[in-house]
Amino acid sequence: MTHRPLVLLAVALVGLGGCSRTPLVQDAPTRGPVAGYPNHTLAQIRAAVAASGAAVTSASADGRIALTMNGQDQDATYSVRARLRDSVTVVVRGPLGIEGGRGVVTVDSFLVADRINRRLYLGTVDAVERYVPGAGSPEQAGRALLGLLVPDEGVAWTVTPDSGAYHLAGRLPDGSSREMTVDPAYWRVVRVRDTAADGRLLGLQETSAFDTIDGVVLPRRVHVAAEGLDAVLEHRQLSVNPDDLRLRFRRPSDYELVPVR
Repeated sequence: MTHRPLVLLAVALVGLGGCSRTPLVQDAPTRGPVAGYPNHTLAQIRAAVAASGAAVTSASADGRIALTMNGQDQDATYSVRARLRDSVTVVVRGPLGIEGGRGVVTVDSFLVADRINRRLYLGTVDAVERYVPGAGSPEQAGRALLGLLVPDEGVAWTVTPDSGAYHLAGRLPDGSSREMTVDPAYWRVVRVRDTAADGRLLGLQETSAFDTIDGVVLPRRVHVAAEGLDAVLEHRQLSVNPDDLRLRFRRPSDYELVPVR
């Protein structure tokens, strides 16, 4: 089994119990036609997506995560703190506020503390990239969790307009294929799908329920899926560039070490 940071946090929740799966956030109303659609060039699309989230250097999000892992459903609450330039922390809690797991992604590594089983998983950020499309750094991990991904530079994208959106398709250096859907109503990447050369799904991410938070349009719902795991994060509380951003992760010294390769 390939371990990944959010998967490891999910493992820490097994046995903590669940809660209602009723959606906590509502989808935003559909916006009208976008000026210039469907004639934007790739350069214009990428520049517009980058500019729309350029003001965000840090953010905090608190909400609920609904997990389906290997056919088993779990629900919990979480807190994400992201300083895009260098670090992202995630805390997952079960009922009554019991902490199940806590993780941090830095510029070169990640650590996940499984507080239930007293294990500390550690490895390189490559594992994050394999779980969340395009999230192979703290900046990209934060952007993925906040719906701020930008189409990759250096990829020979094919752009197809359809149903009010732009669909980008390209091949990555490792031979896998990436598809990205950009909604010009928000200039946000609303869907990313990575597929291996043999057709296997490597990762899927979708964002929805957009809202304006501190002057920036952000999704309140993020859906990710890969290898037997399906997770929906619903951001109930969001803050952009908060004055008091607390990135809390203290490496425990008495946990069993589990290297992730």
